[in-house]
Amino acid sequence: MTQKLFIIIILLCSVIVENVLAQASSTTISGVVIDEQTKESLPGATVYIDELKQGTATDHNGVFRIKDVDEKPYILKISFLGYSDIKDTIYPNESKTFELVQIPFNLGQVVITGTRTEKRLADSPVRTIVINKNEIKKAGSVSTIEALQDYIPGIVSTPNAMGNNMRIRGLNSRYILFLVDGERLVAEGAGGNVNLEQIDFNDIERIEVINEASSSLYGSNAVGGVINIITKKPVHPIEVGINSNFQNYNTQKYHFDIGTRLKKLSVRSDIFRNSSDGFDIPNGPYAARYTDYGTTLKGVYKFTDRVNASLNGRFFQHETFNPYNSMNVIHHLDRKLAVGSTVNICSKDSSNHQQISVNLDKFYKFDVLEKMDNKLEKGLDAYYMSARFVNTYFHNKKLEIVAGAEYNQGQLSTFTSKVLGDKPATRSITDINLFGQAQYTLGKLISVLGTRYTYNKQFGSSVNPKLSLMYRIGKLTFRGGVGTSFRAPEIKELYYDFSHQGMFWVYGNPDLKPEKGLFSSLSTEYTSNGFNTSLSVYYNKINNKITQYVIINSEGKEDRYYKNVSSATLKGFDYNIGRLFLNRFMLKATYSYCDAKDNMTGLQLQSNVKHSATVSLGWNGEVMKSPFSLQLSGRINSPKLYQRITTDNNGKQETLTEKSSPYNIWKVTLVKPFTIDRHTINITLKCDNIFGFKEPSFINPGRQYLIGLQYKFI
Repeated sequence: MTQKLFIIIILLCSVIVENVLAQASSTTISGVVIDEQTKESLPGATVYIDELKQGTATDHNGVFRIKDVDEKPYILKISFLGYSDIKDTIYPNESKTFELVQIPFNLGQVVITGTRTEKRLADSPVRTIVINKNEIKKAGSVSTIEALQDYIPGIVSTPNAMGNNMRIRGLNSRYILFLVDGERLVAEGAGGNVNLEQIDFNDIERIEVINEASSSLYGSNAVGGVINIITKKPVHPIEVGINSNFQNYNTQKYHFDIGTRLKKLSVRSDIFRNSSDGFDIPNGPYAARYTDYGTTLKGVYKFTDRVNASLNGRFFQHETFNPYNSMNVIHHLDRKLAVGSTVNICSKDSSNHQQISVNLDKFYKFDVLEKMDNKLEKGLDAYYMSARFVNTYFHNKKLEIVAGAEYNQGQLSTFTSKVLGDKPATRSITDINLFGQAQYTLGKLISVLGTRYTYNKQFGSSVNPKLSLMYRIGKLTFRGGVGTSFRAPEIKELYYDFSHQGMFWVYGNPDLKPEKGLFSSLSTEYTSNGFNTSLSVYYNKINNKITQYVIINSEGKEDRYYKNVSSATLKGFDYNIGRLFLNRFMLKATYSYCDAKDNMTGLQLQSNVKHSATVSLGWNGEVMKSPFSLQLSGRINSPKLYQRITTDNNGKQETLTEKSSPYNIWKVTLVKPFTIDRHTINITLKCDNIFGFKEPSFINPGRQYLIGLQYKFI
C-alpha cells in the first residue's frame, strides 16, 4: 500500500513539474492598452492576431496576454469603442504599452436616448449631442448646468429659489424632459424647474441631449428636448475616488465614491457635500447661502448570462439660509428621495430583450423654524411614480422593434403651504401609455417610425407619431425628422391658488387643455480628418400654448392667471464646427438662433434669447511625457427679452418690453494628472468669468477662481 502511494505521489509531482516547465517555456505576447491623453487603462479593449485567428480582451488594468505563440513577430490589431483602431508589431516575450487615440467629436460614443437602443453616435438616426466625462473634466465644469451651458447651443439657465430655470430653444423647463439613467425627474418648482445639483458632476459618465420633440418615446413634457444624465458604473474589481473643489465665496464641494465590479455583482456608491456663503452684489446678482448633501447607491446582480436585476437609490437635501442680519426667522429645506428597480431578460438567441422597471421619485419641501430649535414644518411634497415594460426585438441587422407599456402617476400634497387654497389638499394626475417603434435599414438609408398612445385621466387621449430618417453619402450625413408632441397641464397650472409673498396672486385654471406640438427638423453633418461641421434647422409649432397673463386689479396689484393661447411658433437653426489641429489642439464653436413667438400677441416668449454661442479651444499637451489639458472657453448670448401685455381694470392694454445686458463669460482651465501605477491625482485650476461680467438676471458674481483636487484608485 505504501509503495503504491509513493508511486502516485511521484507521478503527481512529475505532472506538476512538467506543467510548470511547459508554462515557463511557453512563448507569450503581453501588453497594456491605455488612453493616449489621460494615460488611463482601457479595460475591455479587443486585441486580435489575424494570422492566428486568435484574440483576447484587456482586463480591468488594461493588460492582455496571448500564450503559446511561435517565436516570431506578430501584427496586433487593437480596437476599443470610441477610439481609433491601431495595428502594431510585437515580438514574443515582449511586454509593450499601446496608446489609443480617442475619436474626436464623440462619434464613436454609444448613445441610447434617441431610440432607446444602443447605437454609435455617428449611426444614430436621431441627432444627439453628447457631453462625456472627459469634456466635463477638461472644461473644469463643477455642475451639470455648467456642463450643459459649455457645450449645448441655445441653453440659457438662471438658477432661482425654485431650482434651475432653464430654457432651450425658447422653451422653459416645463418643455424639457429631464432623465437620470433614462428615468424621469420630478419637477420641484412652480415653473417645472428641477434642481440638477442632486446629481453630482463627479458621478456623470455622459450627458445625452435630444434637441427636438420626443413625445413618441417619452410622453408628456418632451416638447422642446430631452436631457438624459447617464451616471457612472464600476468597471474594475475595486475603485475609489475622492474629489474636492474650492471657489470664491467659501464655495466648497466634496465627493467620495467607491465601487466594485465582480463576476456577478456590480456596486457603486457615492456621497457628496456642497456649500457656499452665497453673494449679494450691490445693484447686482444675489444668491443665498446653501448647504447640499447627497448620496447614491447602485447595484446590479447577474443571475445568469441572460438575466440581471438592478436596484438604485438616491437621496438629496438642499437647504438655503437667510442673509446675515436678516429679520426673517424661517428658511427653506428641500429633500429628494428616489428609488428604482429594473429587471433585464435576454432570450437565448439574443433576439429579444425585455425590461421591467419601477421608479419612485419624491420631493419634500419644509420650512425650518429657527426660533423653535430649527423644527421642520412640512410645506408640501410632490410624488411621481412610473412603471414600465419594454420589449426590444432584433429580427436581423436591418430591423429592430421597440414596444412597451407605461403607467405614470404624479401627485402634489400641501400641508402648511397654501398653494392649493386655504386648506391642505392633495391633487393627482395619472396616465397610461402604449408605445412602439420600428427601425429599418435599407442600404445607406435608416428610417425610424414610432408612435405613442396616451390616455390621461383628466384630458382624454393623445396619439403622437414621429418619423426620423438618416442617409449617409461618403463623409456627409443627412438627418431629418417630423413628429407631434404634447404636454399635459401640470397640477400647479390647474389648481394653484395662492399669494406670492403678498406681491401678487396666482390662480390655476382647471379648464386648461393639453398643449400639442408639431415639430420638424433637417440637419447635415460633414466629418473628415479631424474636422466636423453640422447645420440643423428646426420648426416647432405649439397649439393651445399655456401662458400666464397679468390683470391689474382694483388695488393696483397684479393678478396672474393661466390660459391656452392660440399657438406659439419656434424656428431657428444651430451651427456647429470643430477642428482638431496637430492631434493636440481642439477648436469647437456653436451658434444658435431662435425666434420664439407667441402668435396671439406677436411678442417673443418670455426670457427668450435669440442669439447664443459657445467657443472652446483646448490644448492636450505633454511635458516630459506627462499629459495636461489647457482650455479656454466662452459663452455668449444676446439679451434676454421680457415682453408682456398688461390690462388695467378699465380694459386698456399696454405692451411692456425689457431686456437684460448681453451675456459674455469666458473661463480658462488647466487640468494636470499625475499617475503612479493604479493611483491618479488630478489638479484643476480654473479662472471663471475672466472679464468680470455682472448682470442681475444672470446669476454670476463676477470673476472667480477654483482649485480642484481629485484622487482615484483602480
